[in-house]
Parts: sequence; structure tokens; C-alpha cells
Amino acid sequence: MYNVLQSKSVLYVEDDKTVRENIKEILSEFFKKVVTAESGEEGWLKFKKERTDLAIVDIELPGFNGLELIKRIRSERPDLPIIVVSAYTKTDYLLESVELKLDKYIVKPLTSRKLYELLMKLERELGETTTLHFPKNVVVDTLKSNISYNGETHPLTYRELKMLQLLNDKGAVTYEDLYQFWSETPTDNAIRSFVKQLRKKLPDGFIKVRSKIGYVLEGQ
Repeated sequence: MYNVLQSKSVLYVEDDKTVRENIKEILSEFFKKVVTAESGEEGWLKFKKERTDLAIVDIELPGFNGLELIKRIRSERPDLPIIVVSAYTKTDYLLESVELKLDKYIVKPLTSRKLYELLMKLERELGETTTLHFPKNVVVDTLKSNISYNGETHPLTYRELKMLQLLNDKGAVTYEDLYQFWSETPTDNAIRSFVKQLRKKLPDGFIKVRSKIGYVLEGQ
């Protein structure tokens, strides 16, 4: 049991020393490596230094808060699973958390029961099949957030991965779908630039423009 988690590393950021040490002790039973930090600044430095597969972050931290830390992490690792643990249930925190594409939001206290339930879910979710197969031998690994084609592998940004997942699900991505990938409505130039960069990682003609619809897979 927990074979998937035992091969992964986790970053845990919590300013309360007692809570941090207690939770670290439990996490150490399940993860290959547990990296801890007590502030937003330290969490960011540890993230830059260590290669982690998951982050568990408290919102209220000394220095810059957990949401700022998550924004910085997202700028470099848009694919990283992130879980927020906070005593706050205020709407503004929850809405901002949703915009940051968090995987889970847990309300404090983080009890042993909540933690074990979380670990069970993570074991199941991270262990699920994460490979998408497209025509022309294009393969997308949603867990690693990369794409393989013609013997080469390229990293995918959060938006690129989401677009490919939608194309896999329904064969087309509307402009309305694309708008959901940005916090503000993007310009036409921003969308064209985004698709142009994605196309560089794909076979020629793989994604086509469909008038008044958006983008579709070749042959759709």
C-alpha cells in the first residue's frame, strides 16, 4: 500500500513548529522525502533547491503568505499538485485558491484522520493512468506534464496540458474553453501566440483552426 507515494517527495510549509514536526513525522512514513519550511520565503528557497512532486502549503505564513508562494511555484511548475491547509474559509481566500488551480483545500486543523484520508486519495489519484494517446504517435503524460513525439520529449505548460486534455476528451477546444485558462480574458494575439508555441511541439497540421468554433484535431 502507498507504493506510489513512497517514490515521491513532498514540500510541507507550516509556520507552527509543533504542527510542522508532527505532520512531518506522519508524512515521512509515506513519502520518499519530506522537505519542510516555516515561512513563504523559506518555502520558495526550498522549492527552488529541491525537486518535489507535491506541495502542502498553509496560507497564513510569515513574510509573504501561502498564496503568494503558490503563485511563484505555479510560475515554474504549473503541473505540480498543490494542497492548501488553512483555518480560513473566507470567500476571498477560497476564490483566489480556485484561480491558482489547487488540487485540494483542507480546513484546519489538519488532523490525523484528514491527513490519512488525503494520503489515500493521493495514492489513488497519482497512481491512475496518466497517459493520453493521440494520432501520429503523439503521447502526453499528464502527471509529468510533457509530450513525446518522433523520439523527442517536450515539457508542457499548464495551459498547453489543459488544451491537449480537452482535445483528447472532445476533439475540439472552443474560444470560450481557452478563456478559462487565463485569469483575465486574453487578447487574440495572446491566444495565437499560445497555440503557435504548442504547435512547435506537435506534428505539422495536428491542430487546425475551425471557423467560428476554435481549434480541432486533424481529421475532426
